Amino acid sequence: MERSPAVVWTCLLGAGLALVQPSALPVTALKTSARPPRLIGCVFIIQSNITCHWEPGDTPATHYTLQVQRTPGFKPPAASSLKTFTCTTSGTSCTAGIGGSTVRIIYCIRVTAHGGSLNISSEPRCQPGRKEVILPPVILKRVNPVHGSPECLGVVWQRVLSDFPVSDSEIEDRQLNSQIEFTAQEQQAQTDVQVRNVTVADKRILVCLFKPDTSYIIRLRNRYQGPASPWSAWSNSLQGRTAEDAPSAAPVFWMQVKHTDRTGWRLVSLLWKPLPQFLANGRVLFYNVTCETESAQVLSDGSCRDLHHPSASCSLLLPSGRCSCALTASTSAGTSPKARISLLSASDTEPPPPKQITASPLDDSSFEVRWTSPWNRSVSGFVVEWFAVREKTSSILHWEKLNSSSTTLVITEGVKPMERYAVSVKTLYGERGAGKNRTLYIYTRQGIPSAGPNVKVQNISVSTVEVSWSSVAVELLHGYLCNYTLWYRTANQPARSVSVPGHVHRYTLENLLPGNYDIYMQARTVAGTGPAGNLANVHIGYEELSIVISIIIPLMLTSLALILIACVAQMKMVRQKLCLGIPDPSNSSLSQWIPETLERKEPFVLQKKLDIKYSDVILLDKLQDLEKDDSYQSVHNFHTYSLQQLSPLIDRMSVKASTRSMTKAKTTSATDLSTSSCVYSSILHSQLLKNLPTAIPPSSNHSSNDWQPRTLFKSGAEMSKLRPE
Repeated sequence: MERSPAVVWTCLLGAGLALVQPSALPVTALKTSARPPRLIGCVFIIQSNITCHWEPGDTPATHYTLQVQRTPGFKPPAASSLKTFTCTTSGTSCTAGIGGSTVRIIYCIRVTAHGGSLNISSEPRCQPGRKEVILPPVILKRVNPVHGSPECLGVVWQRVLSDFPVSDSEIEDRQLNSQIEFTAQEQQAQTDVQVRNVTVADKRILVCLFKPDTSYIIRLRNRYQGPASPWSAWSNSLQGRTAEDAPSAAPVFWMQVKHTDRTGWRLVSLLWKPLPQFLANGRVLFYNVTCETESAQVLSDGSCRDLHHPSASCSLLLPSGRCSCALTASTSAGTSPKARISLLSASDTEPPPPKQITASPLDDSSFEVRWTSPWNRSVSGFVVEWFAVREKTSSILHWEKLNSSSTTLVITEGVKPMERYAVSVKTLYGERGAGKNRTLYIYTRQGIPSAGPNVKVQNISVSTVEVSWSSVAVELLHGYLCNYTLWYRTANQPARSVSVPGHVHRYTLENLLPGNYDIYMQARTVAGTGPAGNLANVHIGYEELSIVISIIIPLMLTSLALILIACVAQMKMVRQKLCLGIPDPSNSSLSQWIPETLERKEPFVLQKKLDIKYSDVILLDKLQDLEKDDSYQSVHNFHTYSLQQLSPLIDRMSVKASTRSMTKAKTTSATDLSTSSCVYSSILHSQLLKNLPTAIPPSSNHSSNDWQPRTLFKSGAEMSKLRPE
């Protein structure tokens, strides 16, 4: 009849306790009332040694002795055959070698305190050695996934039977306590190491503590029966990966309207974040996007279907009405829940943006964004977008979707120092879609520009040079532009500079002396001034000055001539307005009129009276009119009148003739004004001598040869001077 191992060990323990007699152990301690040392525990190492710990007693001890007595096996030996292992120490622990002794038998253990002539021993403690044995580590053979159970792994282990003092039947009775240690391979941080108790009833363990499609590093350790036995060392490590599962969550979904045509159709870019491993539960094979109108009409041209990983965006045309799009991710084990997003109609009014948005740098690679949520119960979340502002190269759009309770976000993704970032926040309103956005710009740290503006010469003239320049690309500025510094220098003069505001892109340098000039520019931010841009060479010579003189002087002379002509024309118009035309007396009837009274007078008297040095005579219009004036009819003897008596007559004749001339001038047409002028006729003395005898013939008492006037008067004013005082 086969006996159970437990029964056999129980019998052996009873036999050993019966054979042990108090007299068999060496009595080295005296019976006293003092408290002896107390044994705490021991640890057996198979076929090696035993280490025990104890507490000291009340009696001071100089040293301690540990006694370990091995009991006999199945056959009772003689008392002399009992073997004792000892060790001595001054401390409270000691290790005694047990040779090749097995731990399956019973050992009795005692501690003796030595204090001068007094020795005090603890009561002996007898128990099987494997109760406190350190089991040798087991060997892991395989770690396999369990199909249909993505959270489980199958662990297969084995042991060296000769070194492992626990039988298969005891393992089946679950007398072996076990623990498993596992670490996700994707996360090697020490805090991610987990240790869990597992039940071992066989050499194959089913452990269901894991996440789907995750690789783990696994180790195993054991102890016999309970807490009295210490844990064995960890086994060797093995790697295992769990099976895939369907994604446990939908991808985070977002969209942007890129363009709207005249018919209202919109080019929409659909964006999503790849599912993280702990949510994907496997390798995502493809993403699928479906869009539909408000009336459930499916809108898809196939460009957003079955998009293979790692695709994270697609574009398609959507009509002007309200639309919604759904996104799913699929693995070999199934499909994720749907992520849905709504797009407003092109004619709908966008909901309001956040009330306020601020951003502040935290360090070189992160900054914090804060905003104030609009007071609206329909707010379902927020979307924060940011990207590096660049001109020469494209940048990646980063975005984060947050719930409605979030009003701050620390941004670290894609952030570098000395780069300008545009940050915007949009409010989500559930099925109404996203509202307007608020945008600001931020640097985590500003630097000096890495390039200068490129200067171009636009125009060169005497002592002036006009230059223009293009802005420095924003990715080369590395900060907010404060201003430009325009430098110009020549070999004979030190370099001079002009500060130009940042928004100006054209400037004229003035008062430059002839010579060769080097012109260049620098850009400045709050961090400092950057390097110079390209160098422009300009030559200003003396020939430019002569060219300008040859141009300016003719222009000045031409202007002066035009001014003079205008002045002359103005003076002519003034004369035409103020000065009346006077007719030529030689063409008047006066030249043929001879008063009768003058014919009878002696010419010598007149000659005598007119002997005054005047060369001109006043011109009269129509001397015939004098005949009608009675004042002139009284002149009967011309030669008897003196010149003083003749002057009133001449004055009245001049006044009357002038009056007639003014009257005639007033009736002249506008075209005649150009020919009328303030001109006084001059009649030479010879002409007067020729015509005067005809106009005033001599009297009958004198011959014509005696009439020889010598003096001619130019004007009535001068004639009036001859009147008597």
